[in-house]
Amino acid sequence: MYLWPGLPQLAKEGSWAALAVAVGFAALVNAALCGTLVWDELVASGMRTVLWAAVGSVWIASVAATCRWHRRQAAWQSGGPARDALAAAQDHYLKGNWFEAEQILAGLIRRNPRDVDAGLMRASLFRHTRRFVEAAGELERIGRFESARKWELEIQREHELLGQAAQSGQSDAGQPGEPCGKPAAEERSEPAKPISDAA
Repeated sequence: MYLWPGLPQLAKEGSWAALAVAVGFAALVNAALCGTLVWDELVASGMRTVLWAAVGSVWIASVAATCRWHRRQAAWQSGGPARDALAAAQDHYLKGNWFEAEQILAGLIRRNPRDVDAGLMRASLFRHTRRFVEAAGELERIGRFESARKWELEIQREHELLGQAAQSGQSDAGQPGEPCGKPAAEERSEPAKPISDAA
C-alpha cells in the first residue's frame, strides 16, 4: 500500500486529495503501459520515454511525501509537539481560558485540517462561548472525515448539547451561580474525554 501514491493517506484519513493522486497515478501508469505494450506503433519512442520518466518522477516524489507523512503520524502517536499543544489547549480549556485555548487549537487545525481531536474541542469551545453557528460549522466540518468515526458518539452528544444551548440562549458553561471558567457538572469531563482517550 505504501508503494502506491496516495493509498496510505486514502486508507487512513479518507483524503479526497489522496484519492485524486492515486487515480491520477493509475491513469499515468496505464498510459505508459498502453503506449509501450499495446499501441507502440502509435506512440513515438520519445513520448514513451517521457511517460515512463513521469511515472518514475511521480512515484519518487510520492514515496518521499509518504515518508514525511508517516513520520508526522508516528510523532503524533508517540507524543510529539502537536500532542503537547493539544494537552496545553485542553488545560486552558478546562481553566476557562477560552482565548488561549482557541489560539492553540486554531494553530493545530491550520497545520492539520483533519485533526478531529482539536476540531471537536474547538466546537465545544465555540458552544461554551455562545458562538453556536461556528460550533455547528466545526462539527459539520470534522464530521466529514473518516477519522471522525472514533468520536461519533462524542460528536453526536456535542450536537445535542449545542441544540440545547442554542435553544435556551446560553451555553452550558455559563449557568447562573457557576464560575465562567468551569463547565457544568454534568459535562465537566466530556471535552477532555476524547483527548485523554487519544493520548
